[in-house]
Amino acid sequence: MFAYPSEALVGQPLEMLLPAAVRDRHVPLREAFFERPSPRAMGAGRVLYARRADGHEFPVEIGLNPVPRPDGEPLVLASVVDISERLALEWAFRGVFDAAPVGMLIIDDGGHIAMANRVLCDALGYGPALLVGQPMDRLLPERYRPRHGALMASYRQTGEARMMGQGRDLTALHADGSELEVEIGLRRVRWQRQTMTLAAITDISGRKRLERELRQANANLEEFTYVASHDLRSPLRGIADLVDWIEDDLSDPPQPVRHNLGRIRQRILRMERLMDDLLSYARAGRAATELSTIDIGALVPSVLELQPLPLGFEVALAIDSQPFQGTRTPLETVLRNLLSNAIKHHDRDSGRLRVEVRQDDVYCVIDVVDDGPGVPEAAHERIFKLFQTASAAGERGGSGIGLALTKRLVEVHGGRIELQSPLADQRGACFRVHWPRFPRRASED
Repeated sequence: MFAYPSEALVGQPLEMLLPAAVRDRHVPLREAFFERPSPRAMGAGRVLYARRADGHEFPVEIGLNPVPRPDGEPLVLASVVDISERLALEWAFRGVFDAAPVGMLIIDDGGHIAMANRVLCDALGYGPALLVGQPMDRLLPERYRPRHGALMASYRQTGEARMMGQGRDLTALHADGSELEVEIGLRRVRWQRQTMTLAAITDISGRKRLERELRQANANLEEFTYVASHDLRSPLRGIADLVDWIEDDLSDPPQPVRHNLGRIRQRILRMERLMDDLLSYARAGRAATELSTIDIGALVPSVLELQPLPLGFEVALAIDSQPFQGTRTPLETVLRNLLSNAIKHHDRDSGRLRVEVRQDDVYCVIDVVDDGPGVPEAAHERIFKLFQTASAAGERGGSGIGLALTKRLVEVHGGRIELQSPLADQRGACFRVHWPRFPRRASED
């Protein structure tokens, strides 16, 4: 261990095995120990270093045990352990622990904090030195403290890795007295020759805030669509009836009047379609759960059967995908919207559409391709938003909801949609849908 031959050490001062910086201080300590020798660990709580023959210093642990002699003069048996490897592993662990992207604590069985990493200290507003050695209860809101000790004692008996407080909202206490929403994972570990509890603490306050905002936005949208589809429909019907009565009262109205009355009817119909579309968009925020076998090769013809193509248009199919389990109605709605959108916004009396389907890992990839005017690159993101179109949709009867509804349906069922345009000769567009081939389940927690 010290790289000396044994004959080079016998009879030499013990201090030759110590770093030069501590030799002088060690002599009075050694003499004091011999006055009252007793079994103990040397330098308890500190890292001790020894010195090799080549001058290299290495960490050690030293145990001291007095050995009696017949003449009464004591000897001391010093057991020396090289802890270089153990210390290197400990430092490596400390580095990983401190660099972990989630807050972490190590808690001894007395309920005191043995280690806390930087992420946790930053999240709760503490410096690391302020937490080490403190009771774990310091990080708990007052209402949790009476039961926490019993819960941790119960956990220590089982010791399995698990999430803490499943099914309940947990909070940690910030240094300023406010509370932080957290998730906590527990695991028993060995640290510093003791079995302790490792707690991984994740700040989920941002996620919870977004969830609350999303729920509120969905609630507002549902409330708005309810008002639009119920409270506004009756006044519209009343306006339509008034138009009919005016036309009857005029008996044979002049052509300009008849034209304007027709325009009013068209706008009433458009408003009713808009309300129906808004209701569909709001309902699309909830994923369908009824699963069935989906055969894309049969699904596309059934969509075209219910929504025949205008004269001059044709659709080519290229299907290279096996049937899979999924939610049929939302996917059918997506295909219908994409095909009708391609026809509605075509700038010619005839056109060719292609539906190409293939498997790509966990997704069924569906391309709906047209040879229409295309979509300017600046409008690629805009057309997927409510009431936004790439063309003068009002002239073609579009509400600007179809693609927004399509995107919402695709994403709420675990997929994604992309647009490529123009394709060739500055014309054409390809809407690519990635639809999951395997059922997805979302947790209700």
